[in-house]
Amino acid sequence: MQFQIVGGGIAGASIAYHLVKDGHDVTVYDRSDKGQATQVSAGIISPWVSQRRNKLWYQLVRTGAAYYPTFIQEVEDLTGSRTGYQRTGAVLFFRDEEVLPKAYKRIRSKQQDAPEMGELSYLTPEKQREFFPQLTTEFPSLFLTGAGMVNGAQLLDALKKAIVQLDGKWISRNAVPEPGQGITIYAGGAWGNEYQKKVPISHQRAQLLRFTLDSDKVYPVVMGLKTHYIVSFGNGRFAIGTTHEDTDSFDSSPTEEATAELLDLAKMYFPGQELKDLEMAVGLRPYTPNFLPVIEYVNDQTIVVNGLGSSGLTAAPILGKELSASYSNKPVHLPLEAFRLEEGTDGS
Repeated sequence: MQFQIVGGGIAGASIAYHLVKDGHDVTVYDRSDKGQATQVSAGIISPWVSQRRNKLWYQLVRTGAAYYPTFIQEVEDLTGSRTGYQRTGAVLFFRDEEVLPKAYKRIRSKQQDAPEMGELSYLTPEKQREFFPQLTTEFPSLFLTGAGMVNGAQLLDALKKAIVQLDGKWISRNAVPEPGQGITIYAGGAWGNEYQKKVPISHQRAQLLRFTLDSDKVYPVVMGLKTHYIVSFGNGRFAIGTTHEDTDSFDSSPTEEATAELLDLAKMYFPGQELKDLEMAVGLRPYTPNFLPVIEYVNDQTIVVNGLGSSGLTAAPILGKELSASYSNKPVHLPLEAFRLEEGTDGS
């Protein structure tokens, strides 16, 4: 079968990779919009700690996290490229000792259905300092061994290389889908309204702060208070984020307010440390009306895939695998029809 995919972010690239791997004729159109969310994502793979209660969303990201090691191994073996994927484990901070046992019970309850999450344990300040000496010990914490991270930009580069290696086409320009050339899949992310009107797309501006510390290790992911996170890329490079700013603008310039906010947070989490090489990064995350990913079958020749939001790097690979399977006479394990816009439930 022939497919034209509009949008080369993590959703479009993951779908294209699995389709071409399954033997389909695939062309990706990507104009590399500035602010593409995948390029600046922190790439944390740890869905089990989320407090979101939507069962459909959790089924998607849990299955996505379980698939990740296999997916990454395939892509890296095929291309010889690195994706930055590592199971680093995660330090999970909580506001006080009263919340801690409740959080432990909530997260631990998911382990039976998700053994890939690894082991969950309480952290003492002394134990935390052993493997992350620069990090504050002001807050009570847990440690989850199975959490990990991936470098969104590196993964996207590897997927593009894999698609071309498998005889897919990657065209770096605005899309002009050709009639009669098979199925068109619109995966335009924050720019999704430009190509279709069936699924209304809104977006948030997400800003993060990159900086360096005197260090040469890769440290565990940190899930901070509220929605804060910290990732370590090695060689002393870190990032802290993120903001969640509803906007109609496609301006990807950092704001002074976000810069100040994130710098204050970095100083709180790394007290007494010298933060160097400060740099802001901005991405535009797409959302649908129900805040769930959408797979909308507009007609036999047109599909809209969008709205993966902040869980895009976790969800997109398995979503691409399952969507390709549905066109390749392979077993499908996710209820793809449930991701239609009218089928989705409240994304709380």
